[in-house]
Amino acid sequence: MKTNRLFFAAFAMALLLAPLSAQSSKKAKQAQTKDVKETEAKEEKAFSVSEFARSLSDTVSTAGINEALKLFDTVPEENQNEYGIRYMHASLLLSAGRSKEAKPIAEKLLSENRKDKDVLFLNALIAKSLGERNKKSEYLQELIKLDPYNSEANAELGNEKMTAKAYKAAKEYFLKSLRGDPNYITGLFGYGQVCYYLGEFKEAKTAFDHILAINPREDIAWSYLAKLSAEKQEYPNAIDYVLKAIEYNPNYYNYWIDYGDYLRYSSKYEEAVKAFTRAIEITPDYFLAYVYRAAMYELLEKNNEALADYKQVVKLNSQYQYAYESIGILSWLEGNWTDCREAMQKAYAVDSDNISYQLMISTCYSKEGNKIKNKEFLTKMMKNLDRQSPEYAILRLYFDGLGEADVLRKIRQVENVNLRGKLLYYMAVYYELNGGNEAAKTLYLEIQSMNAPMFFEYRLAKWALEKNNISKL
Repeated sequence: MKTNRLFFAAFAMALLLAPLSAQSSKKAKQAQTKDVKETEAKEEKAFSVSEFARSLSDTVSTAGINEALKLFDTVPEENQNEYGIRYMHASLLLSAGRSKEAKPIAEKLLSENRKDKDVLFLNALIAKSLGERNKKSEYLQELIKLDPYNSEANAELGNEKMTAKAYKAAKEYFLKSLRGDPNYITGLFGYGQVCYYLGEFKEAKTAFDHILAINPREDIAWSYLAKLSAEKQEYPNAIDYVLKAIEYNPNYYNYWIDYGDYLRYSSKYEEAVKAFTRAIEITPDYFLAYVYRAAMYELLEKNNEALADYKQVVKLNSQYQYAYESIGILSWLEGNWTDCREAMQKAYAVDSDNISYQLMISTCYSKEGNKIKNKEFLTKMMKNLDRQSPEYAILRLYFDGLGEADVLRKIRQVENVNLRGKLLYYMAVYYELNGGNEAAKTLYLEIQSMNAPMFFEYRLAKWALEKNNISKL
């Protein structure tokens, strides 16, 4: 969870002293003698752990952790070694990411009281932050021996299993955490999340609803209710839930991505563009929102805007081959063969075994009229292929133009629908390149009749038919 629970737990411990301090102050004010009044004045000036804890909490809220840490310099020398002060100091240093400084303080506390469960868990978290996995495990196991259903330790062990994708084991730890404290939000969240991954959606929803009953402002619980609704394709509900998450955490990148995605599935493409644009404003140097927004622009037939976004994607992530692929497709639709080839060559550099990239590059060379480069490229491609394969057959056809009937027959024998569809597309393009427009149209129509296409050539075939105003055989 986003909140460092340990830090506030330290405050809670210190605040237990507050009622005693308040009672003493009240009695002093009720006294009438001069001596009692003088005592009251001294008490008001005396250092109070509970008041210091409150001051720390207020400073964290208003000025941040680093400013709060400066308050430890104001603790009187005679109070600096108090157990509660040191516990709060180590907890706050951990929250500030200064784990190396927190470590010796926490270890000294543990040496003084090995059975302090809060201090054991504090040491475990410090070890975790420093990458000391064995130390962390040692502290957690020691804590579990003291308290088998300790909420914090079991939840942390559950998180370890989540990281390892051992979801069933993680679930058992989260259940133990909740047995120790049914209202422990970290345990509830872990349980809800692992149930979500296991497909136990009813149990997951119960956990997230429980969190929101405790604290309606827990944005991450709202976000998971949105995910659960999306799993059932209840996108209006998903949108309502994720908007609640955004209400409580408006600058969290992933919520805007989720929001845009739910809008996309609701066919609200313009609104989805706005959601992805907001994600980009929050984190302009991460590529994902540009990918999603580009896809929306394509659906809105705003190809120039889509192209600009895909180009931004590859600036931010040069290994994202699908952006190069999309740049190539959009360039193809515009008849920009050189741009298409160059984009597909970059996609090919990432995935050199992709037959689509190989054939797109060859086709572009043909459309550019560069026969020499095309033959050089095809020769290189054919070297590593099985001569009996349909991929080799069509590359060979592009190379020498011989045996087209045999190639088509071999392609039709391919059982994999996606591979057969994409190879049929390049067969159609071959016909077009060589004047066989009617044969090409027949193949484009055959491709369009395929169900659930998972290859980009399906889109190119559809575009070729639309260009020629053809909708049926």
